[in-house]
Order: sequence, then structure tokens, then C-alpha cells
Amino acid sequence: MASATPRRRPNRKPKAKTTSSSTPPSSPPVTSQLVTAIRRNDLDAFSSLLQTPKLDVNRRTPHGDAPLVEACRYARLEMATRLLSVHGANVNVSSSNRSANRVGLTPLIAACMALQPKLVTLLLSQSQKRVNLLKTFGQVNAVTVLLLFCVANGRTEEQNDAALLILEQLLRYAKQQNQLKELLTAKPDKVNSLLHVAAGLSNWKALKMLRERADEFDVEFNARNAVEHSLLHVVEMNAFQARSMQFCEPPRPEVETGGKKSKGRNRRRHKQKKQESKEEEKEGDDVKEEQEQEQSEADKQTFTRSRPDRAVEAFHVTRTVMELTKNSGVGAIFSRKGDEGLRGLYIKALVLAEVGLVSIINEIAQMPDTQQEKLVYIDGLMYTAASVYPLSVKNAKEYQSLWRQALDKRHNLEATTAARVDEEEKKRIPTNEQPIELSHDGFKLILNGMLSYNSLSKRVKVWTLILMHLLTPFASGTPLAADKRPVMEECSQLKFFERITEMLCRSGTKLAFCIFDRTDIEDDESYDEEIEFHLLISLFELFLQFFAPYARIIRDGESKEPLGITESFQRAIKPVKQLWTLVNAALGSMDDAIATPQRFSLLLHLLQVFEQLEAAFVSDEDMTLVKLFGVMNRFVKQDARKKRIKMFVAEQSHLLHTIAATFPIPASFVDKVIPLKDSVDVLIRSDPKVLGMDLYSFAAIPGLIRLEHKVDYLAMLAEERNGSVSVSISRASEANYVDFILQQILSTSASNLKGEMNITLVNEPGVGVGVTREFFQIVQRCFFQPGLTGSSQSRGAPPAPHVLEIGAQWLQLARSQNTHDSSKKRNAKRSRPTQSSGFTELFPLFDFVDEQKRGVLGIAPRPVYISKQVMDAKRSAKSLSLSCKDMLVDPSEVDALKKVYLCIGRLIGLSIRNHQPLGADFPVVFWKFMMRDGSLTWESYCESSDVFKRSLQFVLDHDFDGEPLDMRFEYTTEVVIVDEEAKQKEEATDAAVAAPSNVTMSMEMELQDGMGDVEVTNANKAQYVLLRAQQFFFGNELVYYKKIRDGFNDTIARSDLKLFRPEELRRLVRGERTIDFESLKKNVVYSRGALPSRGVVQRFWEVVESFDQENRSKLLTFWSGSPLPPIFGFDSKYRSMNADTACWYIDVDTRMQTSFCPMANTCDRRLILPDYPTSTVLREKLLVALEHGSVGYDRM
Repeated sequence: MASATPRRRPNRKPKAKTTSSSTPPSSPPVTSQLVTAIRRNDLDAFSSLLQTPKLDVNRRTPHGDAPLVEACRYARLEMATRLLSVHGANVNVSSSNRSANRVGLTPLIAACMALQPKLVTLLLSQSQKRVNLLKTFGQVNAVTVLLLFCVANGRTEEQNDAALLILEQLLRYAKQQNQLKELLTAKPDKVNSLLHVAAGLSNWKALKMLRERADEFDVEFNARNAVEHSLLHVVEMNAFQARSMQFCEPPRPEVETGGKKSKGRNRRRHKQKKQESKEEEKEGDDVKEEQEQEQSEADKQTFTRSRPDRAVEAFHVTRTVMELTKNSGVGAIFSRKGDEGLRGLYIKALVLAEVGLVSIINEIAQMPDTQQEKLVYIDGLMYTAASVYPLSVKNAKEYQSLWRQALDKRHNLEATTAARVDEEEKKRIPTNEQPIELSHDGFKLILNGMLSYNSLSKRVKVWTLILMHLLTPFASGTPLAADKRPVMEECSQLKFFERITEMLCRSGTKLAFCIFDRTDIEDDESYDEEIEFHLLISLFELFLQFFAPYARIIRDGESKEPLGITESFQRAIKPVKQLWTLVNAALGSMDDAIATPQRFSLLLHLLQVFEQLEAAFVSDEDMTLVKLFGVMNRFVKQDARKKRIKMFVAEQSHLLHTIAATFPIPASFVDKVIPLKDSVDVLIRSDPKVLGMDLYSFAAIPGLIRLEHKVDYLAMLAEERNGSVSVSISRASEANYVDFILQQILSTSASNLKGEMNITLVNEPGVGVGVTREFFQIVQRCFFQPGLTGSSQSRGAPPAPHVLEIGAQWLQLARSQNTHDSSKKRNAKRSRPTQSSGFTELFPLFDFVDEQKRGVLGIAPRPVYISKQVMDAKRSAKSLSLSCKDMLVDPSEVDALKKVYLCIGRLIGLSIRNHQPLGADFPVVFWKFMMRDGSLTWESYCESSDVFKRSLQFVLDHDFDGEPLDMRFEYTTEVVIVDEEAKQKEEATDAAVAAPSNVTMSMEMELQDGMGDVEVTNANKAQYVLLRAQQFFFGNELVYYKKIRDGFNDTIARSDLKLFRPEELRRLVRGERTIDFESLKKNVVYSRGALPSRGVVQRFWEVVESFDQENRSKLLTFWSGSPLPPIFGFDSKYRSMNADTACWYIDVDTRMQTSFCPMANTCDRRLILPDYPTSTVLREKLLVALEHGSVGYDRM
């Protein structure tokens, strides 16, 4: 083997060729000159060269170019003719020019690339040999090159049409030469045949030509490519962004010499290429010269293109899909069985827009029932529509117009799918073409799909919307008359409505028993009780959207007479009413809170609405139907225009809420739910949210919903909010409490006001509910004490400077974070920092309505001031009547009072949400005003005075026409006369000895602007009585009452206030007046060594039972942070799972010395006692703790 090595070396030396490079170059070969003449279109030189003796025109140039190939590339028809006819050029010769990337290029492929039909005809007819149509150039052959010339691939319509003429010519030649089958199944790129390339390029014109000549050319449209992809799948894989710009294209002439020279499968091939590259360097000048010459026609046609506009590409992709479904039907693309249909929603949406939903449904409905694909196609179509509609709402830019076209397009399918060349031809469809309507068979198919076992809420919801759009049952504005017929006969059949309610009953049963047995859930849905929630609501909406317009024409079977509105409704909802038995049995078995209470609350809500409608129909069926029709008409219009998809059950149950609020709750329903009170209590305790979602109407039934559950619901809403109300307060000096609270509450944004409340006591370690209780105790003491003046507010030490600085900084921060733009001027004024005594000077804010009874509160009346000059003018005119213009008003004081009362309204709402009473007793009429109760009458405003009520009743009963009285729209009030001149003199002298400058006297004030001179008559006495009663209650402070209401609504939404009765709100803010120590003793929890039988515990109860009411309040303050007992008592068993249900604890700490005072933790209401030996010691230490340690943390 050693001797073999030297013998191989001489054979591997490539440098022998380099020695000849020093010799002068010879003249170019004739073939090279011939190619140059062809490229330069020099016919004289070309003809002269053809006279060369023994010329072989099939011989290639040193670069590898063949003359006939070049003649076809440059579209030289005459030159190609002479090469073929005179010199017998080989039509199957191919180029081997690797430097120009033309290896394998044949004359036929070059002629096709140049789009020269005459050249192709010449090659096919003048050739002495059979033209090989299967030869490839890169990844293409002659026919696949022609398919590249389509609009979707960046070419023009003219190029597409020219390519199709050549393609048809080649196919006929192939058939003559028995090459057709091989040509149709050939895969130049190893994957795709002729049909698949056309589909991938969206060359629908080529597909149309092949389909129309399928019999002639024996084209098989069901063929799959090498990776088993159908034609539709190939379209989808290569449409839009998925399509490569180099898809099945021939090699380009430009070659990047750096990249490809370094590639090789092994080292030997790599070395060989490096050697060949040296030779190519010598040919570089020739290549450059060739590139500088005129570009060939083949290169111009093949490699000059632009990316098509998306709309243009969408049209051609759509046409391609429709061409591929001409035999199977358009419904095939929606199939979800195997890979028969498309998967991308966008292409399917394009087809829906092009053909129209109605045409596709009718086409599928015409299929024989024995054809299995019928159900597959309609299922796929319904799934597609249900998936596209949400996209049309979310992505309006891309899908909304397609969805509208799909709904509104109702032209005949054949007319729609007729061949159209471009967008301009699309516009030439006759505008007066008669639109087609949804067929009865199509309607039945849709109903079967909506009410099938595997149907889900999205399908029911979307297709109900589609049917409302197609059938327009609400277009007339009134329910259909009994002598009319519906568009679809099924809509007048009782069986149609029974099918819906039977499915409602089935879904409700599954929900109650947690039967989740579906196995064919959509890809984007998870299967749990939420699916049945949505399905129940969707079926309910479906039922009413058809019942409201067709209620008068519903018949039973073949009967010609309508059943009547009430009877048809009662018979239709029989399946739903069967759920009562199920719900009663399920709720009756509940002993404690459950995980998913909405399973039953939604069923109760549904049954309630059906009961309400049934009772209303029995009472007055015509009026009820008119109301129901109006509700459903508005609902259908809003549903068609909605801008977003509602995903949560609470949002989707809007129709249930609307109908429940429109019709009264019948006594029959009340009788059914009253026995379920304990079960309803369990549902709300499990999750207070169900009260607002489903059981809100139950709040109107006295005694059914506990007040604590309503408050827990408000607290739950606050927990779910993103923002929060944060208040920091320092107890360093009580004088700044008012300003500190006002600044922070008024600076909180409206969105944060509905969130949770976070209280921080500066420099105190307290956290949790105990701190909140202490905060509202401060609020009660500062704002709601009757007769509290500014001087009493400032009796403590003066506010510390650092406290005022912190307050100002906090205010500035809150203002910077406030995102509200409305009324910027007002907000800026509201947030203006004030001096520490600025607000307290406005006190008292409230006073007793009746000083004798001293119980009910109202806004403290403000004095009415007028100037002495106005009074003198009135006296000279002999008139004691005043108008609002005569009053002296301090705008800064009014503005400050508005701020204060707005803050108070917010504090009242926050106290209710946080279960903290304020000890303020406002009358029921005050709460009706806060709730904007429309039932307020003049008697309501006079509840506190029977004498005044009788006087107004006298006015109403008096006959002013028979016996006129000198009464005008006025009332008597005390006014303060301000003498400005006397006041200036007082300031100049010693004020201590000066006489008072203000005088008080009674005058008449108009009840309403401009009505002071209007006499009371029989015609207007009712108006007078109402205005006078309102003035009696509000006084001159109506604007401040409105500010309290505005602040109240900032923290509790008006819709949530409907859950409460005025008496309940009064109780929540007032709290309990007496402390039930027996209940406290019964419900206290003993821990950490404490037992009811222990001596110190018994001594504790003996001591506290001897306390008076004041000491008992102090004990509660020390124990819990509030002097008031819990609103709902000391027993917390009826509170919800997430409510403040802290018990009251007593601990005995034997480690504490008996000389220590008791300790308490207000956060969890825990009282810690040392083991006192006697009652005397216990009483002494406890009283010390109550007197000095009931406020603050870590003080004792």
C-alpha cells in the first residue's frame, strides 16, 4: 500500500492547465459567437455564423449555454425557427451554465418563462423529437412555471391569461404524446403535483380551467401531495403571510458566490469546488459582460413581480377555495372531520362573505339526508359562524366587514360563484337581482344544530342573533297578529317552543346535579358549571326572542286556531316548571355553605322570571305582551350593536334582570320561596355575589333576605375593586381630626371610593377591623354630634405643626393621582387646603329635628341674612316678603359646606359597607330621598309633626274658589338683619361694650324662585302643599342634602341601593341603641385558660352586669373599638363566609400580675384578664382601663 501512494499523486495535479494560460487566447468558439448574436438580437451576425461549415447548433458554449435555449430565453422567434428547421436543433437540449444558475434550463421551460406561446408552438411542432415535458429546471418543469404567473403570486392578469393559454397547449400535447398522466402527477419539488402548485399559489383561473376540462385531461381533484395534504390544506398552508416569495420558483440568475462555494457534503467535494472556483474567476469578465447585456425576456417575466395587496390576495384565495369546492359543495370547507375542511377562520370568513350564510345553509340543506356529510357540514358551518362572530366584535378592522357581508349577502349561489376576472367585474352584478331567503329546510337544520345535545351557549347565542337578522321578527314594531303567518311555519308551532324549554329543563337538571358528561367541548372552552350557566341564559333568550313576536299565532299541531297568549305560554314552560321539584329537594338538603351556590341561584332566578311572566299574562295578556315585545325589541337591537363579548355570567344575565324589574313578583312565587328562606340564606352565605347576580329581586320580599347579607354583598363588591380608600390619621391632637378626614376623603377618586378601606393610625401598631371601628368612632364623634360647635372641636391641644404638614402633603399627593377630568374647577376648589379652623367654624352640622324628643337628626339650619338697606327698602314699600335675591350669601361658606356634606355622604356610605354604625338617626324620609324613591309624598316630609301635617291637609281640603284665603307661595322664617355701617363702627370701638348690630325678625320667603306673588288656588294648592312640605323638611339646606346624596352614591351605586329598604339603611347607620349583655355572655368564646366556671370569669360578669349604660359603652369601646354593639348582634352564625365574623373572646392570663389592668385586642375583639382574686380588685382595675385605656394602642 505504501507503493500505491506515489503513483496516485501525478494524477491529482490540476496545475497542468495553468501552464497554458501564458499562451495568447484563441478566438471564441462559433457557438459562443452565436449565443452573443442571439442575445444582441444581431440577425445578420447570426445568419452569417449559421453558414459555418460543420456547425453543431446543439453544442454548448464553454460556459454551458445552448443557442436554442438562449433564443427561447430572449424570445427570438425567427432565430429559433432557423435553428430548428434548418439545423435540426435538439428541443430537449438543456443549459449547463452553472455560473449563471441555468443548469437544466430547456428551450421549452425558457419559452414558458418568457410567456411566448408562438415559441412554444414552434418547439412542439417543429421538433424532430418528442418534447420531454417532464424535464425540470431546479424545482419546476414547464407547466409549473406557467402556474407561477397568477395575481396572488404578484403577477398581472395579462400574464396569468397568457400563461393559461400555454398551459392548455402543453396539456393537449402531453395527451397526444401519452405523457398527460405523468405530467399531472409529476412532483418537481418532490412534494407537490400540478394541482397542488396551482392551489398553493391561489391560481384559481388555472384550477377553473382544469376543472372545466377535467374529463378531457382526466384531472383528479381529490389527489393528495407527497405529505398527504389535500388541495384545500395546501391553499391554507400557503395563503397570505404563510406563502414564501420563493415558492416553487426557478433558480434566479444571480448567484451568491461566497455562500454556496463553501457548502459540500464531504471534504473531497469541497476541495474540488475550490479548484473550480479558480477557473470561474477567469470567466468573471465574461459573466459581467453577459449581465451588462439586455435582460432576457424570460428573466423579465419570471423575476419581476410585487407583493400583492392583501385585499387582492384575499379575493384570489377565496376564488381558489371556491373552485376547489365546486364538486363537493362550499360546505366542505367547514368540515371538522379529519382534514377535509379548512382550519383557519380567516379564509372561512372570506368564503362566508363571498357566498353568504343563507346561500351556504340552503346548499347544505339541499343535500340528501342519507348523505353523511350533511350533518358534518352544517355542524362545521355553525361552529365557524360562532367563532367568527366574536372576532368581528373584538377585531372590527379585519372581521367586522366580512361578518356583515356574510349576513347580508343573499344572492343565488351560482350567480355568486360565476367566473369573474377582477374586482371591477364584481361590481357589475345586477343590483336588482332578487335576493334568496333562508329555506325551511335550512331553518330546520339550524334549529337542530342549536338544540342538539352538544350545542353550547356560544352557538345558541350567535345563531339566535343570525336568525333575528334573517327573519326580522321585530321589524313591524308590534307582535304578529293572530291572522298572520310567520316567515317560518315552525315558529307558530307549540312544539318549537317546547323543544327549547325541554332543553332548558335538561340543562338545569345537569346544573343542579353537577352532571358534566359532555365529551365534545369546543377547543376554547373548559367544561364546568360555567358552561351550563351560559347555556341556560342563551336558551332563555332564544325562547323569548321567538315567543314575543309570535305569541298570538302559536298553534298546537294541525289546529288552525291559535291557542292564545296565556295558554301557549303556560303550556310551553311546563318543562321548565318541573325544575321546582328538583330545586326544592336540593335546597332542602342543604345544611351549610356550598362551593357553587350559583347553580341554584340561577335556577331560582330563571323560575322567578317565568313565574312573573305567567302571572302577568294571566292578569293582562295583551298589555304584558306589548311590554315584553318592547323589552325584547330593545334587547335584540342592543345585541346586534354590541361592541364587546360579555364573558361573565353576571353580565350575560342582563335580560333576566330587565324582565324581573319590569314585571311585579306574583304572590304565587312569594309563597314558593318563603319556605326556602333558610336555604336562600345558605346560598348567600356561601357567596354574597349571588345576591346581586340572581337573587336581587328577593330583597323586595319582606323577611326573605337578611340585612347582614345585603351588607356583605356591598363589602364583597368593594373587595373586588382595584382601588381603595386610604386614610391616615394621627391622634396627636383631636383638633385636626375634621380637616384631616375631609382632606383625604374628598381627594379620593370616585373609582377608589368604591374599593376597600385602609385605615392607618399614625405611630400606632393597630391593624385590621379594630382600627376601622375606631376610625368610624372618631367620625361619629366629630361629624354627627348634634349641636357640636367649632369651639368644642378645638378644646384639646392645638394641632401639631408636623401633623398639618403631613395633611397638606397627603392632600397634594391625592390631587396628583386624581384622574377625573370633569369639573376640574370644582375639584380644584374642593381640594384647596384650608386652615385647621376653617371647617370647624361651620359646625354644628346636624341638629335634632325635634328638640323635645332629641332623637332624629337633620342638617342644622343656617341663619338667613339680609342687609339693613334691603330691610329699609322693604319697609318703605310696606312689604315683608323676601326673594332669594334679597339674601346675603357668602359663596366661600356655601362652597365649604358643600365639601363637608359631600364628605359626610361618602363617610355614611363607607360606614355601611364596613358594617360600622355611626349612631346617627336620620328619619325614613331622609333615606327615601337618598335612594331617589319616587313614592315620596308631602305626608312623608311631615312625619315628624302631626300638627304641621294637619295644617297642610286643611289647605288641601279647603275650597279656595268658594272662600279665598290670602295665601301665597311663601313661608315665614327668621331672618338676621345685618347693619354694615354699625358693624364698621363696632370694629372702630371697643367691641365688648358696643351694642349688638344684628337684629332678628320674622319675614315671608318665597317657596320657589319667582313664585312669591302667586296666590294659592284650587288649581295649584297641591303644588303649594308639596313645596311647603319639602321646605318644612329641608329648610334652606336642600343643596346640602343633595350633596350628602351625591357623596353617598360615590361609595354605593344606585343600582345596589335597590337591595335595601329605607328602614334598613336607617338601622345600619343608627346602630343598636341598647347593649344586650345576655346575648354577649351567651356567644362569647373562652380561650387560653378561660372557662365559664372559672372564678375570675364569673366575677367579671358580676361586675359588668352592674355597670350602667355609659360604662357598658366604654367596655365595648375598650373591647372592640366601638361603643356600639354589632349591628347584627353578637351571634355571627348568619354572616357570609367572607364577612367580618369575628367572635368576642375572653382570655385569662395567669402570668400577668394582679396589679395590672386588663388588656384588649380590638382587631379580633379579645379581652385579656389577669386572674384577679376578688371582685373588688377586678372592678377597680377594669374601671381604670375603661377610663384611660379605651382609645389608642399600647397605652396601658
